[in-house]
Amino acid sequence: MGRGAVNAIRVVRMSTDVAARLRAAPPDAGRVHSVFDRALNLAWHDGRLLTLQGPGRLLAPFAAALTRLPRSDAVRPGIRVWRHGDTLALDGSLIDWRGAATAETAMPESTAGPGPAFSRLLARPPGGSGPGLSSATGHRARSRLAAGLSQRDPKAFLDGALGLVGLGEGLTPAGDDCLVGALAVTHRFARSWLHGHPEIRAAVARTSAAATTDIAREFVAHALAGHFADSLIDLMTAESVDGVTRAATRLLRSGATSGADTLCGIRLALAALDASRP
Repeated sequence: MGRGAVNAIRVVRMSTDVAARLRAAPPDAGRVHSVFDRALNLAWHDGRLLTLQGPGRLLAPFAAALTRLPRSDAVRPGIRVWRHGDTLALDGSLIDWRGAATAETAMPESTAGPGPAFSRLLARPPGGSGPGLSSATGHRARSRLAAGLSQRDPKAFLDGALGLVGLGEGLTPAGDDCLVGALAVTHRFARSWLHGHPEIRAAVARTSAAATTDIAREFVAHALAGHFADSLIDLMTAESVDGVTRAATRLLRSGATSGADTLCGIRLALAALDASRP
């Protein structure tokens, strides 16, 4: 191991998919897409985004958590990212992924349906969501998606999902966040139905390719495949009312309204499943 690798920033934790994408990268691995206080996004060679973040729970299923982020003044959009063996190099910073722990970002399936642990979440009034969700377009899209899930009507579900893609402003529009939340519930409690209608995934993927932001598109693509950030895995697998409440509180701290928008989709889908019970 060379001197540079000894002083490299270490990858602490990442999904198995991110690990595979790092190993498959060519020497010219990608470019910096965007830089934020808590994370930086890489436009990877495969045409998708890969996120580098500081230590802690994974903020995205396509993220790798580092011991620290590279200096913000040394990293800017457009900088090339090079792969050298098991390290990435970007503008003088080395990032070494050897020995990193792997995380499971796939939502585990439950055939039992939502339990009483979610009762308080359903009872709490929604609030703090982006204005796009309360618009006429947002209201119709949410209603159609909920009807599709409760009645197991794939056309209605797809109609609602397509109405949410790209709805709103920001890096991850409110509609996309809402859709990701609804898909988390659907993958957890109605996966076999969703998998039985592959046209939903195909149509949403086609629409999101042109109708929303790069970052939102990545979240939606992973959600369609059943992969989510740690915060959503924690919430959907919580087994007590207090556990659900704690996980929902952490989710609400995400972004300006992203957490609230995602929680709106979760509540929407949970209520739809509750309404479908005999």
